[in-house]
Amino acid sequence: MFGFFRKKRPETEPGQGSSITAKQFIELTLSDEKLSMPVYLPGICNEDDCKDIGLGPLIYIWNVDRAAGTFSLSVNGKAVAHLLEPYVPRDNPAYFEIRDEVMKVIAEVSTQSVLTTIEETGLMPDVLFAYHAEDTQQEQS
Repeated sequence: MFGFFRKKRPETEPGQGSSITAKQFIELTLSDEKLSMPVYLPGICNEDDCKDIGLGPLIYIWNVDRAAGTFSLSVNGKAVAHLLEPYVPRDNPAYFEIRDEVMKVIAEVSTQSVLTTIEETGLMPDVLFAYHAEDTQQEQS
């Protein structure tokens, strides 16, 4: 669905092999502008709806309530697992600890970033982070 979900080979330091720490993976993920950009998904109304979104987007916003000024932000666990596996195989004892830490930190950082953007612009996330397929197609042309 999204071109940025191609698995990248790790750039590790000598002697580090293919292993990576949670901090390194978070830095790598958040430094990718397309990957770290939240996407508003209007079709998601509850957590059960989130199970069917597949590998993309990595960070998504849903459940926007303009009257209350609230929203939900989630990190896609399937996407994190897909992106993490080239660096840390699932059979690595640290895999689940790293995955959980990555999801927690990305959610915290993304939520704070979205809140700051809302304060600066006065716009809710459904406007700020709406995914427009037409705009993306024009950028690729």
